[in-house]
Amino acid sequence: MTSSNRKKAGGKGSSGAGARDGFLGRAALVIFALALVVRLVYLGEISHAPSFRVPIIDSASYDQHARILVEQGTFSPRFFWQGFFYPFYLAVVYFLTGGSMLWARLIQILLGSILCALVFRLGTRLFDRRTGIVAGAIAALYGPLVHYDAELLDAGFSALWAVALVLLILRARDAKSPWAAALVGLVGGLSVVTRGTFLPYVAAAAVWLVFVWRKRHVRPARIAARAGLVIAGFLVVALPVATLCHRATGDFNFLSQAGPINLYIGNNPERDRTIMIRPGAEWRELTRLPEVKGSASDSEDRATFMRLFLDYVKTQPAGFAKGLAHKTVEYVSSRELPRNEDMYVARSYSRLFSTLAWKAGAFGFPFGLLLPLALVGIARYARRIPAPVYGFLLLYSAAIIGVFVSGRYRIPFAALLAVPAAAGALYLFDLVRTRSWLRVTSIAAAVCAVAAVTSVAGPFAVERFDYKAEMHTIVGFELMKQNRAREAITELSEALRLDPVNVDAHKYLGLLMSAQRRHAEAEAHLRKAIEGDPDSYFIKYYLGGTLLNLGRRDEALRYLKEAREGAAAAREEQLLREIDRALGSLVEKPSE
Repeated sequence: MTSSNRKKAGGKGSSGAGARDGFLGRAALVIFALALVVRLVYLGEISHAPSFRVPIIDSASYDQHARILVEQGTFSPRFFWQGFFYPFYLAVVYFLTGGSMLWARLIQILLGSILCALVFRLGTRLFDRRTGIVAGAIAALYGPLVHYDAELLDAGFSALWAVALVLLILRARDAKSPWAAALVGLVGGLSVVTRGTFLPYVAAAAVWLVFVWRKRHVRPARIAARAGLVIAGFLVVALPVATLCHRATGDFNFLSQAGPINLYIGNNPERDRTIMIRPGAEWRELTRLPEVKGSASDSEDRATFMRLFLDYVKTQPAGFAKGLAHKTVEYVSSRELPRNEDMYVARSYSRLFSTLAWKAGAFGFPFGLLLPLALVGIARYARRIPAPVYGFLLLYSAAIIGVFVSGRYRIPFAALLAVPAAAGALYLFDLVRTRSWLRVTSIAAAVCAVAAVTSVAGPFAVERFDYKAEMHTIVGFELMKQNRAREAITELSEALRLDPVNVDAHKYLGLLMSAQRRHAEAEAHLRKAIEGDPDSYFIKYYLGGTLLNLGRRDEALRYLKEAREGAAAAREEQLLREIDRALGSLVEKPSE
């Protein structure tokens, strides 16, 4: 070939590569725009939901710790109870925006839209442009992803880290530059301080990279340097978090401090009971279990729960194995299983979301279709899917199953499944186009069979609960703490409309009525509460105080004495002091 011909060939090749890059850029932008529009529409629709401006449960915890950091400039010990990253992210946003939860959601929506573009990039890299476009569209329209991108929760970030990690690991495998390895460590560290269940995958990925580099005959010194950069990138994130945790709690640890209690909740002889322990008195009783057993510090509390978990594994291995099998069935369920909040409650506030996520009997969409299509893609193109993808799907899933399962924790798994699901859907489409009806029929039957198998089990323990009533109850409680009594009464009344025997709603309404000196109404609500929870020493204390205000001293004395017995057994020192003050007033002013 002459030099002029080589120039022409080179020019043509460069033009072709440029056109390809231009198409990929435009396609990624379209996927990003689609995801952004869908998420913004959804955000507008749910803006009138009760929990939108009053975060509850985990969202409330993240919000509270972030605001303490911004307002007081200190990390409270409870800041490290869950993953460090998300409350720190909220604190940064609050600091920059004057405490705006809306801005936090908008930034998450922006990042969630970037995630969809990354899914497109991964699909293009593993398969082709067509697969990448379909995979990106699946992510853009995947109902659970849309929902969690708008919630004050870490699920959206977890999905982002999952896809980014896989892309970076593939790049580090092939790149000549060592800095790709540093990015693997950095994003790996961010993923782990967001959710500790990433740790097994990040560790395995680092080992895999070293193995691949050796197999490709990279010089040992260069392998050592790259491995060092992976570790350095990880430590850049993990060490500051561990240091801050040590200053606040005394433990040098970059993982969530809730890890041991979560392991116990998901692995014990009464798993269905512990997994359904609700926020409030039940959760308080569980968290105080180590203290009742003699624990004197938070560190000892965590050691107690870890010991209970390990004792269960050692003494009841068959029960532990049965629990893992049960949780595996939950993990692949077509439905999105709740954890403190139920994603499906949001359907009543959004028409768009009602289309993107729903249940028909026991079948849940979209995961009920995503998983079988992904299995088709994996079966058809098994060799085209690299080890880092399989590794994440297996190791991350195993980590979640080892603790306990919810749809929220499955989000990173679903985000990555979008790629093989797109490949599977396009394979089926191509068979239809070529009229290969026998194959079409067999694959469609397999898809339906997987959808049926993943739907038949259940309803599980976490699905037998009225989360909408609880949402109104907890919103009412949060409003009560903010001295917004009228709004609190509205929310609690709605909770009772949905669930007339809701113990907490009756209890909180009793307290609100008592504060407004409506003691007869307070008594009625507290008696309803004690009917539902006759062993609650808190409710007995509140009822005793109400009866005292009504001048019924003998009844008040009986309830206060019963409350004292329960509080003494539970070592509730502060409550004991309050009860003793109330009893003292009865002794000082005996009834005539």
